Amino acid sequence: MGLWNQTSRQGWIAKSFTAAATGWVACLAIAVSPMAVSPVLGQEKLQLDNAPAATDNATEPVLVLTLGSINKLMRDVNYLSSLGGQPQVGGMFTMIAGTYTQGIDMDMPVGVLVPLVDGVPQPIAVLPSADVKTVLKRLEAQTGPADELDDGTLVIALGPNTVYIRQLGAWAVMAQRKDLLDLAPADPTALFAGLGNDFDLAFRLQMQQVPAATRGMLVAQIRQGFEQAMEKQDGADAESAREMADSTMKQLEQFINETDTLMFGINVDEPGKQVVIDTSFTAVAGSTLAAIYGGQQPIPSQFASVIRSDAAAYYHAATSISPEAVEQTRMTLKSTLKSLGGALENEDNLSATQRDDIRAMIDRVVELAMSSIEEGRADVGTLLMADQNDFRFVFGSFVADGNEAAQIVKDLAAKIENEKGAPRFTFDVSTYKDVNMHLVEADVPASEDEARRVFGETLRVHVGTGPKAVYLAVGNNSEALLKELIDSSTLDQGADRPVGQLKFTLLPILQYANSVESNAAISAMIDALGSAADQGIATIVQNSVENGQASVIKIGEGLIKAIAAAAMQSQGRQNQF
Repeated sequence: MGLWNQTSRQGWIAKSFTAAATGWVACLAIAVSPMAVSPVLGQEKLQLDNAPAATDNATEPVLVLTLGSINKLMRDVNYLSSLGGQPQVGGMFTMIAGTYTQGIDMDMPVGVLVPLVDGVPQPIAVLPSADVKTVLKRLEAQTGPADELDDGTLVIALGPNTVYIRQLGAWAVMAQRKDLLDLAPADPTALFAGLGNDFDLAFRLQMQQVPAATRGMLVAQIRQGFEQAMEKQDGADAESAREMADSTMKQLEQFINETDTLMFGINVDEPGKQVVIDTSFTAVAGSTLAAIYGGQQPIPSQFASVIRSDAAAYYHAATSISPEAVEQTRMTLKSTLKSLGGALENEDNLSATQRDDIRAMIDRVVELAMSSIEEGRADVGTLLMADQNDFRFVFGSFVADGNEAAQIVKDLAAKIENEKGAPRFTFDVSTYKDVNMHLVEADVPASEDEARRVFGETLRVHVGTGPKAVYLAVGNNSEALLKELIDSSTLDQGADRPVGQLKFTLLPILQYANSVESNAAISAMIDALGSAADQGIATIVQNSVENGQASVIKIGEGLIKAIAAAAMQSQGRQNQF
């Protein structure tokens, strides 16, 4: 029964995906339509005769969406299905695609162009076909025969809707209104630049093509929704919640009005043995948002040594911060503090004195954070080292006043020292290169067997506070790793690196987890990684671009194979019952 279900499901998925790949353009033209179109051709013709032409009040495409060529999709589906342990899915996709794609240029991308006509989005699909009649013939079972108008325009019915199709050289264009076809370029490839076959799926949004009045209407509608939600708020935190929502609304309004372009693309890169996700954002030149993002530039870092090839994971960011970003952060923190204050007032388990103490502590932490940001820079690094026997974690960050950071922790320790189960603080244990070393210890309950295998009977956290930095380390011999981070703090004086970057390697983490407590899923993932091209790597890289930021996420095939192995292991257990 389980095998039959699995086989049937695979066939259904392959057929559905193939049909979507060949018929999605026409369907999307209907699905995102702002209005229903009558299937009665005579009525439609009368409506069009009395309506102004679409070209009279149309923008350039606000949105361009592309799907990779059929050949690219077939290759990539085959590759992914093989990684997932289901190669038959890719085989069925390829077989069925050969049936439905006759007449389509298998090496060219498919696209949807969305201009605004009278302020309303109107999708126009473009299909790489020099003989669209052949394509439609293959789809007659779903659409019925196509009608041909006097000017050569083809018409098909999709349920209650009508789609108009016109041959333009090597391309076929489709829309739910005949006059919209006049907006399509004879060759859309220029609009696909940076999208198309560079990705399996991609889109680019040109926000400034949306008229200001339309953007204003969108903002007004969103604000109305916020106001309606706020009217339902009551209690002591209603005012703080409203201020928080208002701050969020202002940032959203700024984003809508000052965004220039948004781009997203996902690509299955078989030669590189990875899946790549590209995103980018740019703001309107001269806007506040452009100043915020333009102010983010790489700077020298105290913590760049966390970037190392043998790490199980690391994160590093070192960037300048513009005055505009400082001000926006200040306003955000202000509204956040008010919201936290309201939440504290509703905590019945706290006495008035405890509320005041917590509020004062939060204020000091926020003040220190704000002072650090006001220096116009952010610099942070984290590093995780792991193998089948041990793990070590270290963290370092720039702060405006390391002595104040230490004092905050000392004052906190004094407040909780008499609380049951409170951790033990030992301050100023030693000094290492102008960094004061402190120790925090907490007993691990005997009932927490896994935690004891990780930390032992006592959890020890090493804390370091320097003039302009704070450090933290956890794990056996992690103090030595912390000192390595301190040693290298003056070695990096360049800034030839991304604004931010993260790397994650699954295998060493799994090996350590397996040593703590093994299970079938972890073992399956380790086995899968043994035959993979990588150790289960994922990376995120953020770079500054003019007036904006670009990010690239890469997921190695090892990580995909490991996740698939865990899923199959879980599925296998379910099928046993």
